[in-house]
Amino acid sequence: MSESWVNRQVRIVQNLNPDRDVAGTLGMVVPPEVGDTGKVIYEYPAPDRRVTVEKADVAGVTVWLADFNRNELELTGEGEAE
Repeated sequence: MSESWVNRQVRIVQNLNPDRDVAGTLGMVVPPEVGDTGKVIYEYPAPDRRVTVEKADVAGVTVWLADFNRNELELTGEGEAE
């Protein structure tokens, strides 16, 4: 069984789908870019390797929310390990 990424901080290391669906706070949404960091808020059931990541600003406003394949991300070592 693989390690859970939920509640872990990640960094985008490659963006294989620059046209992916992105959600966020109305008027605040920007597309995710390589180098952005965010928090994993959902993992799809195995064998799917996608996770949903949220990037929020310092006030907690969601800048973007998007699904990524784990190979597009790296764990930053910040956040909770489960």
